[in-house]
Amino acid sequence: MIVTMLVLALALSNPVAATQTAGHVDVNRAFNYVVVIVMENHGLRDVINVSSAPFMNQLASSYGLAVNYTAIDHPSLPNYLGLISGQDFSSWSSSDCSPRAGCSAGSAPNLVDSLENRGLTWKAYMEDYPSTCGSHCSPGDCFVGDNGAGVYAARHDPFVYFDDIANSTARCSRIVPAYSGTSGSPDDLFLSDLSSPSTASNFMWLTPNSCNDTHGFTYHNGTVLCTDSISIGDNYLSRLVPKILASELFTHQKAALFITFDEGETRYPNDYVYSVWAGPVAKTGFVSSSHFSHYSVLSTLERVWHLQPLTSNDANASPMTEFFVAHHHGDKGHLELGDERNDPWNGENAFGDRDKWSEDDSW
Repeated sequence: MIVTMLVLALALSNPVAATQTAGHVDVNRAFNYVVVIVMENHGLRDVINVSSAPFMNQLASSYGLAVNYTAIDHPSLPNYLGLISGQDFSSWSSSDCSPRAGCSAGSAPNLVDSLENRGLTWKAYMEDYPSTCGSHCSPGDCFVGDNGAGVYAARHDPFVYFDDIANSTARCSRIVPAYSGTSGSPDDLFLSDLSSPSTASNFMWLTPNSCNDTHGFTYHNGTVLCTDSISIGDNYLSRLVPKILASELFTHQKAALFITFDEGETRYPNDYVYSVWAGPVAKTGFVSSSHFSHYSVLSTLERVWHLQPLTSNDANASPMTEFFVAHHHGDKGHLELGDERNDPWNGENAFGDRDKWSEDDSW
């Protein structure tokens, strides 16, 4: 631990000095499932080596930490949109508006399009998301209000800003509450889906509520719900992440967990935020000073799952493949349950015509 924290300290004071050479990764096989959790409003220095975030520091030292990973804009909404579309729509998203006319990505392509075009599944879990949309329904019955059942914030739910999601009943049904009733254990509905490949989706997104995500001072209907931030979020992750990593999916399948923050307190390209890859496919005790951004998340998914880039931003962003353990060519995915039906790489045409890919798996 002392050695690891020294590496982190050196990385923060002089990021270039922490460069590590990554081994060869057969990126075809890096993961079959991924969970993305987005926290709020703190830079890397607000978390690493900070006593109020013991769990996040432990996770970073145990798995893979990116010390040069930057948010792309301010405030929150542009970063969330960028994570799933490759663009920040700053001309309107900079107001952190709730979805409505004039505050919409319209028909812009997004990650959901890419996943479904490749036959991959997805689901977005939102804490405090209402079970019914009530009087705030999109044409597809997505909830497009701002507060939900508590401290859900629409600006932290990028999916509802895209017309081909918000206008689709099938797609709206994939945006769901993270927990049952008024509280989870935590996030029992989300965790339940990790119990089997048959209930898990290839891509799973989790937005904590505005207390659990370290947002800070948060109130609802005139009542202050939370004032502290880092320690609340760290406690939340300390209860949730071990359950994720101990789930059937993460112990018997090739699954990856990615945790990041939407934004820090400086400006792109130096708005460095805590970003960690964890799980059975992630390297352990790994620190990278390579330059990444929110667009790199898309680039990673596109590289691993052979998805077409959505914009020049994700096309030009560096994928984060150095965070994954190496696999040899020909590896069928090490599916420990012995069920290749769960392996998206099974079958010579699982993702269509492979002839358009080069030997190094690039487009």
